[in-house]
Amino acid sequence: MLQYTSKKTDPKKNITYGNCKKESFAIFSFNPAKDYPLRVEMIGVTYPDKDYFIERKHSDYFVFEYVVSGSGYVSVGGEKFSVGEDYVYVLQPGASHRYGADRKTPYQKIWINFFSGIVADMFAAYGLSSHTVFPNSGCRKYFDELFEIAQTSPDNDECYLQVSEVIFRIIIALAQNVSKNRKASYVANAVKTKLDSSLYRKITIETIASELAISKSQMTREFKRYYGVTPYRYILDRKIAIAKRLLLTTDLKVFEISARLGFSDEYYFSDLFKEKTGVSPLAFRFGK
Repeated sequence: MLQYTSKKTDPKKNITYGNCKKESFAIFSFNPAKDYPLRVEMIGVTYPDKDYFIERKHSDYFVFEYVVSGSGYVSVGGEKFSVGEDYVYVLQPGASHRYGADRKTPYQKIWINFFSGIVADMFAAYGLSSHTVFPNSGCRKYFDELFEIAQTSPDNDECYLQVSEVIFRIIIALAQNVSKNRKASYVANAVKTKLDSSLYRKITIETIASELAISKSQMTREFKRYYGVTPYRYILDRKIAIAKRLLLTTDLKVFEISARLGFSDEYYFSDLFKEKTGVSPLAFRFGK
């Protein structure tokens, strides 16, 4: 296992590090000519350190982290979350974020950074795209397994299938965790159904509230109670997730993607995409 030796900023000024002297990690080798469905960049462990933090202006990969003990924080998309023992937090590609240890009770955590388009689709399919933190995750055994892989086979050719299996089990565990903690709600489920059926057309929150014969404020409050986000943010997050996939897997122009997702203004769509991901649609497509 390797260790960071000092505080540093990467040459492109995208990532800023706090004190990382108490981190151990494995960097995974890979074949650039091979198209991995899931490619591991690094797996490691962070030991308690009050000066630890990492900030990325733009992330190209997934970050999955499990808090073993202590506490810390995660900031993404303008929201800040506190995390503690048995929490998992997931940082998706695109958006800027910052996370670090609580200065009084700094956390210990096990983490993995990896690239994968499949995982983005799975997060959307299991209704996890709008979630960042998962308390009472019960995922310690999976992260221990990942750390063991890092110590024995830090090569994507040898272990990407094994890592993929563990990641998929983590996703299912997180989905079960969300489902278990979400009580049945007619209003919240009815709103979600309407939102999910409107991903490719324009619909307003006011229209849904009118169709359900409830006030907009009541509908928003009930939806956020069970799904953790407002209806407005939920549908925008879903549309941005679809836009990412279309940008990477099709030759559709930006204005065509904007129209397909029900946006009446291409420039509004581009501004929204940059706000959510940190880069423009074209920069995201070409990896800039």
